[in-house]
Amino acid sequence: MTILRKPYKQEDYTKLVEECNQIGNKRIELHQGNAYALFDYEKVENGEIIDLRDTDEYKAEQAEKLKYERTQEIMTELDYLDKKRIRAICEPETVRDDGKTWLEYYNEQISILREELALL
Repeated sequence: MTILRKPYKQEDYTKLVEECNQIGNKRIELHQGNAYALFDYEKVENGEIIDLRDTDEYKAEQAEKLKYERTQEIMTELDYLDKKRIRAICEPETVRDDGKTWLEYYNEQISILREELALL
């Protein structure tokens, strides 16, 4: 069920909300008394559900969202590597199998992430 047209019973509305909660990625919007269960890529115009996935605006919004999420992931990874790097400075130098010290290894990983972050 995607649309409840008025008049509808409270129990029908409750069922719609429960279905949206089970699916997990739908929201309920009320327009002119009607209840609509919509995905993030849908909107209501003139009582009809419009799919926005093919619009440039939606694609740009999704690209920006992915960019933001990746930026947050990189910042978390940088924080983690900074802590590891501090430990590598304070502890005796332990050489990795490839001949690098742990400090050199962490610095290299941080440089890679910073380059990716600069490109975003």
